[in-house]
Amino acid sequence: MNAEQVFAGASIATSLVALGLSTFLLARQNKQLEHERNALAILDAIAQLTDPVIVKAFAQLEDIGSRYPDDETVRDQFESSEDDHALLVVAQYVETVATLARRRVIDASLIVDAIGFMLRSRWGMILPFVERLRRVRNNEFLFENFEWLALYSVWWKDVPRPSGDPHYDSKQFGNITFRV
Repeated sequence: MNAEQVFAGASIATSLVALGLSTFLLARQNKQLEHERNALAILDAIAQLTDPVIVKAFAQLEDIGSRYPDDETVRDQFESSEDDHALLVVAQYVETVATLARRRVIDASLIVDAIGFMLRSRWGMILPFVERLRRVRNNEFLFENFEWLALYSVWWKDVPRPSGDPHYDSKQFGNITFRV
């Protein structure tokens, strides 16, 4: 083996090491970018679910069941009403976020950790009417993603938190109590 062959072999070995290191570093960077994208998506989803437009829509839907006490009233009076418009807003905002969570585009557990109570209470508020609307429109899939996210939230609130994670340790702060 002459010096030229040794130099060529060393050059190839150096190139392979550089390629391996670059691949490793790029994979780490990609993972970090993925976390950042997820964080931005979660923040955007929470912003959508707490937007004044959606808050107003849910205020409109308060006590919707009493305004449409039976299937016939839904058929005759719901279409093009303010309640119909408010429910379309809910579908636009909440169903979109819930669909993304259900399809694992965004992390459902982060959403329900942040605003699970709000999701559960709002779903509970419209559920009796949604069941009636599903029956009247003969469509069991209306608001199925919102329902899934609300049920996921019910399930998640009772799931034991990750063991070994100091942020879920009940003794994390020792004997410190909160004082204002």
